[in-house]
Amino acid sequence: MASRSRDPARTREKILTHATTEFAKKGFDGARVDSIAVRCRLSKNMLYYYFKSKEGLFVAVLERMYEKLRSQQKDLTVRASDPVTALEQLVQHTFTALLDNPEAIRLMNEENRHKGRHIRQSRRMRDLYNPLVDTIRFILERGRDDGVFRAGIDPAFVYLSLSSLCYHYLSNQYTLEVALGVDLGSEQARENWLSHITELVMMFCTSGAPARDLPLLEAKPGRITKRASVKKPARQSA
Repeated sequence: MASRSRDPARTREKILTHATTEFAKKGFDGARVDSIAVRCRLSKNMLYYYFKSKEGLFVAVLERMYEKLRSQQKDLTVRASDPVTALEQLVQHTFTALLDNPEAIRLMNEENRHKGRHIRQSRRMRDLYNPLVDTIRFILERGRDDGVFRAGIDPAFVYLSLSSLCYHYLSNQYTLEVALGVDLGSEQARENWLSHITELVMMFCTSGAPARDLPLLEAKPGRITKRASVKKPARQSA
């Protein structure tokens, strides 16, 4: 059996790096702890020493992936900008973070295939994302006070919108290219998409946008639920 490393942090990071590649390529079911151990030049027992089980290792990989994405969204830097610039930066940082981390997209696809079963075990996800929602709320409130954003916008709605627009383009790039007959992988195409989705988010948030009675999202332990129903606009006579 391999001896315990004198640098546990470095050993742990090495395991997570190789495990990320294994899980991203083969999914949770197809990944093998033996293969990860061989790449790390460690015994399988050493991996279990650090992470207890294959599932524990996968949870740690997911947490590390989300930490990396969140660090690239640069909450504190964004807060220092004016509201309009801050929101534009948040869209850009989110798109760039996903673009620079294709393994993250594959890992999220895999965990959603498992209906979030593993990440529910994490005690850190809310700690990672609560500050992001607070940052968006801060930006929206400042924009409202400055008269550039309308009132009553749920920050969770804003993030769901911008992250979906960033994620779907990258996660479904190759099938969309075939279906639409367009090149989505070029730098110019990505710049155009980023400009487009930034404009969409800004149009929704700006004070000139039509007011909509959207359902607010209320955070609940382990899930997001609707707090109010959507009111359909009254039909106007011709």
